[in-house]
Amino acid sequence: MNYLKPLLPGICSIFLLAGCYQDIDLDRYREDNGESLLTLNSIINPDSTIAAAATKTYFFSDVHNKRDYVKDLDISVKVNGNTMGVMTFDKKSNLYVSSVTPSENDLVELQTVYNDSPVSCSDIVPRKVGIKSVSVSREGPLSIYSNNDYIFTYEITFTDPSDSRNFYFLHYDTSDWRKGVPMGERDYTHELVFQRLANHVNANIPGWEPYSPFGLPFTDDGIEGETHTLTVKEIIQGGGFVIDLAHYSEMKRTFKLFSISEDYYQYLLSVLYNDTDSDGLHGGLIDLGVTEPIKYFSNIHGGIGIFAAYSLDESELDVMEICGAFPK
Repeated sequence: MNYLKPLLPGICSIFLLAGCYQDIDLDRYREDNGESLLTLNSIINPDSTIAAAATKTYFFSDVHNKRDYVKDLDISVKVNGNTMGVMTFDKKSNLYVSSVTPSENDLVELQTVYNDSPVSCSDIVPRKVGIKSVSVSREGPLSIYSNNDYIFTYEITFTDPSDSRNFYFLHYDTSDWRKGVPMGERDYTHELVFQRLANHVNANIPGWEPYSPFGLPFTDDGIEGETHTLTVKEIIQGGGFVIDLAHYSEMKRTFKLFSISEDYYQYLLSVLYNDTDSDGLHGGLIDLGVTEPIKYFSNIHGGIGIFAAYSLDESELDVMEICGAFPK
């Protein structure tokens, strides 16, 4: 038991800190500057017209049941330096909408004035990077969580453009949750780009491992200009309370490769840093109140929020058409 001794002081100090409470008058921290900021959020892509949400900020200790939308702004849209008109407020969606659909490589800017102060943002729509192929193989039945589990290995091949630094986001899921084999546990840990992501995130969140049901971002570091095959896995449990896998006749999966702007990548990193549900040490300490969250990335000048861009390519396959049905 001697190897436990060095850990005890640190563990005890965490719970001692977490157990200390003091009443603080938060009202004295209110600042007009913070309350006057506009929150502007917009994610654009070449497949839809530009839209944006504009809301008021609120003091973090106040009761906040719904968004407080700002409905009287004049938000102008510029594409490659050319003014394309002013966005209109749609009462049904509570969004500012335009008739402008950006193209790949376009520089898009939004400009407005809020409380007599200018607010602006800009980003460049990245080029779509196509998925060349998707393949799958199956191992099992294996003993992982039960004695009838399976591992599916997916290989998604794409070519990274060689003339710039590029940023991506990968998500894979069932094509229709109402039909076929339900999505199992995703496993990103065997892929180089997500190992590099983990090394980067661990500088701020020790112990973080690459996992998310919503997908993960990555860069082309280490694969610049190459044709690369992403290797990710899915664990399907076939025992316990799970319906007999032999009952299913299809297992469709969709693979989405987003080419994202650098600002979008930085924002997604800040989301990972502040995930209190993660297994990383930093996320756990935030939840305990022992450490402060890391600031979310924002590129809204004169306000807060995120204005970012992406282009998407996706591919679908029916795993059973390749691997066959599950054995009875």
